[in-house]
Amino acid sequence: MSITLQQLVDYLEPFNLSASLHGDSEAKIGAIRGLDKAQAGDLSFLSDKKYLTDLAQTKATVVLIKPEHLAQCPVNAICVDNPYAAYAWVAQKLYTLPPKPSIAASAVIAHSTKLAEGVVVGENVVMGENVVIADGVIIGAGCVLEPGVKIGQNTRLAPNVTVMHDCVIGSDCIIESGAVIGGDGFGWARHQGQWIKIPQMGRVLIGDRVSIGNNTTIDRGAIEDTVIEDNCIIDNLVHIAHNVKIGSGTAIAGQVGFAGSAVVGKNCTFAGQAGMVGHIELTDGVTIMGRGVATHSIHQAGVYSGFPAVPVAEWQKNAIYGKNLAKFSDKIKQLNQRIKQLETKTD
Repeated sequence: MSITLQQLVDYLEPFNLSASLHGDSEAKIGAIRGLDKAQAGDLSFLSDKKYLTDLAQTKATVVLIKPEHLAQCPVNAICVDNPYAAYAWVAQKLYTLPPKPSIAASAVIAHSTKLAEGVVVGENVVMGENVVIADGVIIGAGCVLEPGVKIGQNTRLAPNVTVMHDCVIGSDCIIESGAVIGGDGFGWARHQGQWIKIPQMGRVLIGDRVSIGNNTTIDRGAIEDTVIEDNCIIDNLVHIAHNVKIGSGTAIAGQVGFAGSAVVGKNCTFAGQAGMVGHIELTDGVTIMGRGVATHSIHQAGVYSGFPAVPVAEWQKNAIYGKNLAKFSDKIKQLNQRIKQLETKTD
């Protein structure tokens, strides 16, 4: 796919990036590459000023840049407020080709399932009774949708996604391969040395514009629902236990885990391998750094790290102290010896 620079600016206009073209409006691009690798016909972008040297030498046809870097750009430029976001939207335009609506002959679809217009259903998909699929949904090969599932407009399920009974997924979501939505939560009662299974009666409710990575599992609620609000982005291999609630705009990196009934505020961030114990709450705007674990409720927005998670400045100070424990121990021994010497002289 190729597109002129004027068409590109017109495409970016609805995204409120204040895009303005400087150069040949009829020049065409068909691919995206880094500043140092780009050639004629390629688009590139500058989102970090440490790459200004690459900008000065680029051979790209056009570069997405901030207005303050226009004078340093040797080729066509599109000035935008946020070059990285503009790059994301351009990449969607150039590299996403929606498949034609179709239903594979091998799909097994219950008679009571309702499929709207423009739906794509891949090979070996299974849909149970009373499933409802809205316009423009793509269901990849091998997906299983149990009875009562509802999926909103333009959501895409990659191959081999499982959505268990009665779960609800909003519009414009992306769920990658291997994800399991609505599997049973870890509910067991102990009696006389035996574990008794507790049926999980809640659902999973996922809002609009949510992205869920490969092999992520979101457990259904025990009685109430597990809830993922709008605009969340969730990486691969994340585990979200039963009755967890994730606030809108939250970003969750790979291998993060949430124990049951944890409540996360809006616009929070969890770095890789972070975690959160159950039955606690985080306020809006909390960041848990990599491998940090929230073990108690946090009521103040900010950045936290460590186990248990504390404000990052405190964690850094403690880390420095920990690194020097051997030196401190030696110093204490020296002081104790000096005290004994002084006591001996006094006697």
